[in-house]
Amino acid sequence: MEILDYEDSLETYLGELSGKKITMVSAFASGTEPLIDTLIENDNQLDIVVGTINSLTAPDFIEHCVNEANPALALSVDFRYQASVNWKLYLIEPDIVIVGSANLTQVGVSLVRDTCVVIADATLYEAYLAKVQALKGTDGVLACSNSQAFEEALEGYREHHRRMQAGLTRTAHYLDSESWLEDDTNQSIPLFIWYSDHSQQSEDEARKYLKSSSDGVAWDDVREFFTYECAEGALPYEEGDVVLTARCNGSHIGFYTFDRILYRDGMYYIYAYRKKRYAMPFKLDGDKELLKEAIPVWYEECRTEINRTDILRVIR
Repeated sequence: MEILDYEDSLETYLGELSGKKITMVSAFASGTEPLIDTLIENDNQLDIVVGTINSLTAPDFIEHCVNEANPALALSVDFRYQASVNWKLYLIEPDIVIVGSANLTQVGVSLVRDTCVVIADATLYEAYLAKVQALKGTDGVLACSNSQAFEEALEGYREHHRRMQAGLTRTAHYLDSESWLEDDTNQSIPLFIWYSDHSQQSEDEARKYLKSSSDGVAWDDVREFFTYECAEGALPYEEGDVVLTARCNGSHIGFYTFDRILYRDGMYYIYAYRKKRYAMPFKLDGDKELLKEAIPVWYEECRTEINRTDILRVIR
């Protein structure tokens, strides 16, 4: 038996394997796409099952595995949400069982705050392998090879994940982006990038629509307003969302709460109200200069959210 920890991490242990059949079951997965690619490059066969508790498995991870389209990789997703699997299990043929608290996430496999034990026991291996096979046959657990049913379930899951992450952004309060990244439940942040300053006509219309909305908020209580042109129901934000906003040239970067959203004639009018304390998932501080270079790229890509990988790439 062997104990894995931060100095001898699960990521290192797995990354050194070659020519093995590896079965992984994790409550959620995110940010470990490079590890999956390394395992495949090392001629391993992967059978992965991930859960959807609190919608914490990143759709990016799922899509990466699906797009891999490699016979060496089989992926199943337990789409039962709160009833889905909560295991942290890694099986390596013929007899290795790894159990502990590490999910298949960037933070989890680093073991910076988790632990695992490695057990060499063929009987235990076979018993767990049988349980995994039974799990994969459970209603609501779908293999990505079941393309139509899987894609329909994944489409619904994407929206669940987006709304759950928006909720976390509203309630999260970290000292800085590094602290935000240390909690791997934080995976994405809503993003709004605008092109130019408002015209006087646009401001007059925003003022008029707010006044007629019976919201009870005076124009002087509006901190900022934004406009977004799209079909009704297609806006990727909801009232109450805390959104990272910026002008397309990388200026005016800040977090705003979208307190009031009104739709008029093909245009959404979004209002952020003045408050004594403004909600933000983390303090931007020195990150603004780093974000300045990324904003124009995200604008060209028409991004409406950024994920952990985006933030890591920018700040590190």
